[in-house]
Amino acid sequence: MTLPPLQLTRRSALLGAAGLALVGCSKSGAADETSGASTSPDQKTNADGPSAASITISSPHGLEAMWPNEPIDITVANGTVSTVRVTDETGTEIPGNVTDGQWMPERGALHVRSHYTVEVTASDAKKRTASETASIATVDPALVVEVDFRYADGVAVGNGMPIWVRFDMPVNDDQRAAIEKTASVQTNPQQEGSWGWADSTTLFWRPREYWQPGSTAHVEVQAAGLPAGDTWILNDAAADYAYGDLRVLVTDIDGHQLTCYQNGEVVNTIPVSCGKPGMETMTGTKLIMDKQNPVVMDSETFGVPNTSADGYRTTVNWAQRITWSGEYFHAAPWADYAHGYQNVSHGCTGMTDANALWLYNFTQIGDPAEFTGSSFDVQPYQTIGCWTYSWEDWQAQSALSQT
Repeated sequence: MTLPPLQLTRRSALLGAAGLALVGCSKSGAADETSGASTSPDQKTNADGPSAASITISSPHGLEAMWPNEPIDITVANGTVSTVRVTDETGTEIPGNVTDGQWMPERGALHVRSHYTVEVTASDAKKRTASETASIATVDPALVVEVDFRYADGVAVGNGMPIWVRFDMPVNDDQRAAIEKTASVQTNPQQEGSWGWADSTTLFWRPREYWQPGSTAHVEVQAAGLPAGDTWILNDAAADYAYGDLRVLVTDIDGHQLTCYQNGEVVNTIPVSCGKPGMETMTGTKLIMDKQNPVVMDSETFGVPNTSADGYRTTVNWAQRITWSGEYFHAAPWADYAHGYQNVSHGCTGMTDANALWLYNFTQIGDPAEFTGSSFDVQPYQTIGCWTYSWEDWQAQSALSQT
């Protein structure tokens, strides 16, 4: 239950900085100064004399600055443990289990920067009881990792949008499985899905297929106190997602046509012009990531001078971003001659002003945009990339699939 060696030097500094004293033990308790142990039980009144059981409560780094992901050690001499009760500062009991003399929470870990009370009872061979109480303070690190969600603000999102868990500092590869075990999703209607790590700060949950129309999802991540990077996670987090009609945009790059579906029915077909040779639009499934009207597009943002033959700086209307690298749906009135006939853009999917306005009003952030016809595949990091994987490959992105 110890952290990786890289963290030990930092931890020793944190433990010294915590400055949190052991509050105390029960009536005749004494603290072991080297281990932070609480020992010497309170002998309850027993009909045939005091219990022979002696209880010691300790943790590997002491009770006054305990690492939140390590166990509470319960040692009983001349007896056996009867009950262990751990409560937080409000008196709320923390569900947990004792295995081989060690108490751990049922899920996740204790929280950093927190105080707890441990109450242990034990009985000896004659069933005489003893009890012991100890106070715990967890470490107070200078830096912590916070957890939150994107696109979970109560507004319905497109049916390709995954549940998006965000960590504000990187999580190491070997820490991700433990965090993922604390995450849960409840969908309505029920849908098969899987967690997967997009990168060191991003954990997605997506269904096997696009979200069904009208779906809702409740998500919880109870990872507070678990290691993340060189520190610990500060908080648990929960959120609710809502999805509306299923809108899917299917672009045939070679056929110069965008077909718009709503709940499986074609609602519009739009002539388009995609990327010209050398600047081809990428094939694969992207998501609408942002909507702006207007937006200034500048070739210098990806290294092409405005003054070069392929350079530009122009204001476009009804723009919908679908890759971080700069692919958009947008109005391109300067290329009306090419819409439906020829690919002349720098990688975006252009259309007339009227069609761009219609599409802008039709879509939501998170709607899937499927492209076919190019020899260049969109990569997961270039969009909200959970749909760039097959279902089997997406499941392999889960840290639990690698344990």
